[in-house]
Amino acid sequence: MRLSLPILGIACLALHGTHAEVREVWKDITSNKDIQLSQSGYSSLIKNLDDALPNVSVDKVVADANHEMTITKGRYKWPATKDDNEFDNESWYPQGISSSVDAGDAKYTKNHLFLVSWYAKKNKEKGVRITFVNTSVSPPKYRQVLLVEPTGTSSKPSFKTVGVHAGGIAWYGNLLYVADTDNGVRIFDVDHIYKVKDGDGAGRQSNGDYHAYGYKYVLPQVRKFKVHGDPKDHEYTYSCLALDRTSNPPAIVFGEYYHAADGDASRVARFDLDSTTHLLKVNSDNIATASKVLLHGEHRVQGAITVNGRYFLSQSNGDDGSDIIGYTVGDKSSKQYHLLPPGSEDLTYDGDAKILWTLTEHVGERYIIGTGIGEISK
Repeated sequence: MRLSLPILGIACLALHGTHAEVREVWKDITSNKDIQLSQSGYSSLIKNLDDALPNVSVDKVVADANHEMTITKGRYKWPATKDDNEFDNESWYPQGISSSVDAGDAKYTKNHLFLVSWYAKKNKEKGVRITFVNTSVSPPKYRQVLLVEPTGTSSKPSFKTVGVHAGGIAWYGNLLYVADTDNGVRIFDVDHIYKVKDGDGAGRQSNGDYHAYGYKYVLPQVRKFKVHGDPKDHEYTYSCLALDRTSNPPAIVFGEYYHAADGDASRVARFDLDSTTHLLKVNSDNIATASKVLLHGEHRVQGAITVNGRYFLSQSNGDDGSDIIGYTVGDKSSKQYHLLPPGSEDLTYDGDAKILWTLTEHVGERYIIGTGIGEISK
């Protein structure tokens, strides 16, 4: 199933009417060295939560999947039934995507998994959830896991929900990077997934039980990288992110979302990763500085990634198909119009299958869909 699906995905995308356009050269502003993030310490409460709650592996969460997807025209489609409806759900909106290929650790690659982030649009107090989708079984199955931030004390550890847009995610080793639009990025550890009891609210209850708004599992934040310094043009907006495993060292790529009315100062920034710690590389003061920053001026960027040195941006167009913008340093950029479905969001790359994956957020049009990198790198 996994090997044949990308081929179907390519055929499906090819149905969209597209045309390409050569555009302007982007501007390299790396020398400013002013896009920076400050690394926090590791949460001291994780040890206490480990003691208070059952710690469940990724494999066990996946084995406990309780929802099913379907495959329609080569796309993974979220369910749209009376009792199980993600396809038309207006309470939660999908945003970010990553996969076990990104994780790159045999510990997590027993099955091919997608991770998808959703933010709560109606009941905002629920924050963000991550969907673990197992595409190695037929039909594909998934389980929802709530993101939480540790709170409380060492004797009474607790947690609260995470109120971010989660416009992009990247799974690297044991760590999950989640975009925090105005503040930087939050880091979660998939080796610390906790099982909680069914019930209302989130966190430790008066009787000592732990609840997560009815979700069975929670994934805790372990640290964060927060905006640092004063960029020359304006604060960087961490709208979306993706992992580049094709570079040495690997990197996290951050994209900015701007409307045309906001001006033409949209940028894309790369931060190098430490392959041992899986964290952004920092100096002796725990400051990470972007290793490459390009000013491109494109609007409505929903996803950004680099693959073998080429930048790709997904650009939304309301109810029309989304565009893909490509750029290689030293060359002019190109745009392929309406290559992706309407409402396309974050991007992730499967280097084994050479497939670029995205997901769509529009109510009634929610899919995970891939296309061959050769189709969009011309």
